[in-house]
Amino acid sequence: MAWLAELALYLCRALHLVVLAIAPTWLSPEPLPAGALALSGSLSAAALAAALGLSAWFAARLDTRLARNGAALLWIALAAALAATLYYRGPRAPLAQGVVFVAVPLWAALATLAAAAAERWLGSSFKHRRMGAAIVVIGLGVVQLNGAAPLLGSRERMWWAALRRDGAHLRAIDELTRPLRERRKLDELDGVAARCLRMHPAAAAPAAPATCACLALRAEARLHARNAGAALRDAESARERCPEQSGTRAVLAEALAVAGRPERAEAEARAALEEGGDPSRLRYALAFALERAGRLAEARAEADRAIDAGAGRKAQLLAGALAILAGDLDGAKARLTPLAEQDPSDAEVLYNLALIADKRGDYNGARQGYLAALKAEPRSADARYNLALLTFRAGIAEESRHHVRKFLDAFPDDPRGSQLARTTGTPLDKTFTTDKADGAALPRRPAERRPLQEPAAASSGSR
Repeated sequence: MAWLAELALYLCRALHLVVLAIAPTWLSPEPLPAGALALSGSLSAAALAAALGLSAWFAARLDTRLARNGAALLWIALAAALAATLYYRGPRAPLAQGVVFVAVPLWAALATLAAAAAERWLGSSFKHRRMGAAIVVIGLGVVQLNGAAPLLGSRERMWWAALRRDGAHLRAIDELTRPLRERRKLDELDGVAARCLRMHPAAAAPAAPATCACLALRAEARLHARNAGAALRDAESARERCPEQSGTRAVLAEALAVAGRPERAEAEARAALEEGGDPSRLRYALAFALERAGRLAEARAEADRAIDAGAGRKAQLLAGALAILAGDLDGAKARLTPLAEQDPSDAEVLYNLALIADKRGDYNGARQGYLAALKAEPRSADARYNLALLTFRAGIAEESRHHVRKFLDAFPDDPRGSQLARTTGTPLDKTFTTDKADGAALPRRPAERRPLQEPAAASSGSR
């Protein structure tokens, strides 16, 4: 029965927290559920009940005020452990955050019980026997908690400690990477993956689940860095070691699509979906593969399914880009506007909204949007390229050449640069610099008529 399993897990975690309060570095800050949950729950219940019973027996045996106070403090500590366990679960994990609330009454209980025992059994020849026993116990507690202070003061360190202790702790990886994903600091994912792989090396056999997850994480970081070959090698390595992990298969499908193998990417994503993998990630990977194969209508339908399954920003960005490609500018704006409201500095979203304005002939909206995208991401080649074309089409030749020079300086190896220079009449025989800030009003001059180029395509968020 589900409630019995939940109760067993709760009791296991409560006992785990009590042990952490005594020795915070002995156990994982966030334990994984035990394999034999029913047995572990029964043993945990027995241990907690024994602690309560022994403290009551001790107080009755000594029949002193100190003993009764110590037993009462121990009961309070165990009640605090039960309450903290109830609170620090799910999204409020890791469990070790509750250590302080349990440790204070627990170490006070141990000190009081030690003083009561010293008073009873050390005899009158020991002066200050109660105080001495209490000070020794409290000193031990202070040493334990002070030594663990760096760990207990940081949720990030707790998750790293949990991952180091247990190579199957995939949630720790998710928690460590979530802040980076939310802030779109995907370049830093490579550092998390490298540290994880030092803890659980890829050469180890058999591979820990964390090894595969971190190989997939490194592949994702390399996709963001546009290193498709290395990303594909990591993704295939993760897939080979842990075929049961749907996350590794989703990354592999995306890497295959980026590497120009959309047919295999589609097959990988569909196979993982049939086996019950995470639909939000796999349907996004499938949509991306279909987009790379040129099957845009199918890709758009799959992107919508990915969003319905709970996929986040990347799927919405892809859906918006596909809507732009399909000419559904209203649908694209409906997908992208909520993303812009969530993060007004999202360069890819700002770029796509500017492109929508560009396609609608809204010069001011497009110009402001491209400039905002460049402010958020100065290395946005497509925004700079489109801005140069936009201003050239509007007849603002000097501003157009200003953006062409910026493009040539920032992206000298981009093959679009020479054609852009020819289109706008910008000389190629100089190294250009500019003191003008983006967005400065430059004088309108007649533009030389050249064959016009199409703006760069919408950004799907894929690397």
